[in-house]
Amino acid sequence: MPRVTILPQNLSADVKPGELLLAAGEQAGVEMEAGCFNCECGTCAAEIVRGMENLNPPTPEELDVLDQWNRDSEKYRLTCCVRILQGEVVLRQAH
Repeated sequence: MPRVTILPQNLSADVKPGELLLAAGEQAGVEMEAGCFNCECGTCAAEIVRGMENLNPPTPEELDVLDQWNRDSEKYRLTCCVRILQGEVVLRQAH
């Protein structure tokens, strides 16, 4: 079962495969930042500290938004449109 940990709160939750990172963070007890819930505004950008390989690949739309916010897509993802597929993911909210 996938597991997400949110920093700096250091709260974790086991989640279903395919769960959005936004929902996974809330399951861990963290109020996650988000604006559009549609992979358009970038307010939900989070630094992936560990486990990037356990997430679905970024879409061209997500890459465009990350670029607009000057966020490196090798380190950051948008929690409203990224799904955890397996393993553990540790993230830090960027805002």
